[in-house]
Amino acid sequence: MLITLDGIVIGRRSVGENSRYLDILTEELGVIEVTAHAVKKIGSKNAGSAALFTYSKFCLNKSKSRAGAGFNYSINSAEPIYSFHKLSSDFTALSLAAYFADLIKYTSASEQSSGGLLRFLAISLYELEKENTNISRIKAVFELKLLQILGLSPDLITCAECMRYEHEEMFFLIGEGIIICADCFDDAKIGQKTRYVLNHALLRAMRFIIFSPSEKTYKFELGEKNLRELGFITESYLLYHLGRGFRTLDYFKRNM
Repeated sequence: MLITLDGIVIGRRSVGENSRYLDILTEELGVIEVTAHAVKKIGSKNAGSAALFTYSKFCLNKSKSRAGAGFNYSINSAEPIYSFHKLSSDFTALSLAAYFADLIKYTSASEQSSGGLLRFLAISLYELEKENTNISRIKAVFELKLLQILGLSPDLITCAECMRYEHEEMFFLIGEGIIICADCFDDAKIGQKTRYVLNHALLRAMRFIIFSPSEKTYKFELGEKNLRELGFITESYLLYHLGRGFRTLDYFKRNM
């Protein structure tokens, strides 16, 4: 059976002398493992389409797994749509893209719609390729928007106690994913729970990221100090709710 899908290659592994297994993020089927036969041979017609972080249109052979569960996929033909080749010339940007890929592979189920994640990844990689882009800003936005797409978005609409929308200080509780205004905040009750203080600018930015469509998610302004704080918050929230760390994140931070 032949199927046609658009996707971005977010991982690859060698198999034998000339072939690779590709991890491809698609909209319709989430992340699927695809065999690219003979793709390492000189002159392979599919080599460009199978390159890491290339957005391609794939015509795939789909067959039932011999194990009886799931499907096997292999490339019948492929055509590149857009290659994010500039990432390879910027080590920091490439390491951040690798972190994004790890996040997606860990959180995305196979054979299920990715819920708009393919489009958002393409937009994020495009932002990474821009000259003089703010790497830390892209990281923070991606972490928070990814969680929103996954259905793990924090509730930042109003104070969880009094439903107030605006206040000079809002306390963001990482574990609960809620905000509490300074008037309702009880330090004795909260105890040692991890929390961050959100000023107006930070709270507005986080709301904008969560509630904006993917094509507008990066279109906001925030000062450098607030951007650093935003990065601390989004990383803490993401790692807490995924319950693990990522070696690619550690590698990215060492090379910032």
